[in-house]
Amino acid sequence: MRSITVCALMNACTENEALTINIKNQCPQTITACSASQSASTACYVLGGGSGSQVIDVGSNWPGDIVWGFPRSSGNPVDGNNAKPQANLAEFTIGASGQDYYDISVVNAYNLPMQIDAIGRAGSGTNCGTIQCSIPNVTSFCQPPNTLTGGPGNGCYNHDGPNTGAPTQGTQAFKNVCPETITFTTDTTGTVYGCSTGTNYEVVFCY
Repeated sequence: MRSITVCALMNACTENEALTINIKNQCPQTITACSASQSASTACYVLGGGSGSQVIDVGSNWPGDIVWGFPRSSGNPVDGNNAKPQANLAEFTIGASGQDYYDISVVNAYNLPMQIDAIGRAGSGTNCGTIQCSIPNVTSFCQPPNTLTGGPGNGCYNHDGPNTGAPTQGTQAFKNVCPETITFTTDTTGTVYGCSTGTNYEVVFCY
């Protein structure tokens, strides 16, 4: 495998060069972080509170793939898949004609503070910028029509998110606190970020 650093400096990668997503847990409690792709099944990692991390190699082509987490000490993919619809998602499309795309989606739900960074890129806004979403108190935030999920995700369901193409009272509640995120199915203006292929990324819980 060629050097990741060389790959990033050249701003392009071939199929033999591995790019990475570094998943970090800065939450005080232990969490489980999971990843899944169109070509691979769910993998989950137990990350200790305050310093746990896991680097995953995604290559130069990783279409339609996601990272999520939940507050439990379980590396079991079954638990991970059960938590997925109760969690906010870091979504990636790596290597789309020389361009990467990434976003944070709360279309289904929100459960943990999350940040995505394009490592080593001097970007801003949707051009290699940083995305953040944090809701300090999910229980008090989660008002009708949205509802608490319970375990294992321990989040708040975005009741209207999956079934609307326009803002509603329920989706707007999420947009008010996390304006950079996708809150309903067609909410893609200013919420999908791009960076050139050859970039490594970082997903931070409780940034």
